[in-house]
Amino acid sequence: MSNNPLTEEQHIVEKFREMVAKRYNYDDIKERFDLPPSITPEVINDVKEYFLGTIYPEYYERQKLEKAFGNLANYIKQPKKIWGLFGNMAGALFKFGRHFIQAFKAGFASLDSFIGAKKFEQNMAEIANKNGFRPPMSDEEYEECYYLLERSDIIQFINDVKSLFGAMVNTPLLLKTIEILDNVAETMKKHPNVYPAEDVVGIQLGRSLLYSGYELFSKYDETTKELMVEIIYKNEMWYVDYIYRKEEEKN
Repeated sequence: MSNNPLTEEQHIVEKFREMVAKRYNYDDIKERFDLPPSITPEVINDVKEYFLGTIYPEYYERQKLEKAFGNLANYIKQPKKIWGLFGNMAGALFKFGRHFIQAFKAGFASLDSFIGAKKFEQNMAEIANKNGFRPPMSDEEYEECYYLLERSDIIQFINDVKSLFGAMVNTPLLLKTIEILDNVAETMKKHPNVYPAEDVVGIQLGRSLLYSGYELFSKYDETTKELMVEIIYKNEMWYVDYIYRKEEEKN
């Protein structure tokens, strides 16, 4: 049995979570950016907790979400399946109002962030193994792997995360999205021959993810919520620039 196990996605997830926790330390963020008074330690902690508890949970929880959301991603490619859930566009608009399309897209925005994260983890593990990095990875090894990713892939991943947080802070739209997902789950349950049980579980997991966001973000005013999304984006982009500067100074 080898004493040097390969780096796998599980190890990347563990290290990514560790690095996010470090990156969302309030005192460090305050030094990096000019924070307004409304962005308190509690606000930054809420962002970190939601990031690590819901969007990027521990590996085995992520696996459940990835499997469920992977099934749901097929619906985007099959409009007939989607309209089977609502009857037709006119009926959906009548039932859920003029924000139906926007709310429906918000519900599926979370899929992109999970699908993007999966690609990120696979690429990071591949780079780590090519470079002989074995678990547990050091911060320096992780940063070197991050630097070797395609920058466009990193930016896409950050944009997906920003879109998801953007959907979370639009709490009126979020409530509408949750209502739609509840309706979708009920319709699916009535037609088990068309909609497999695992797809219902996927919808319910997505609903749970969104409702956690609603519970967290609904306590803040609109300005604070917008600032939260802005700081997440700035902090992630800062990290990209920090790694690129650090790695390029070595060469």
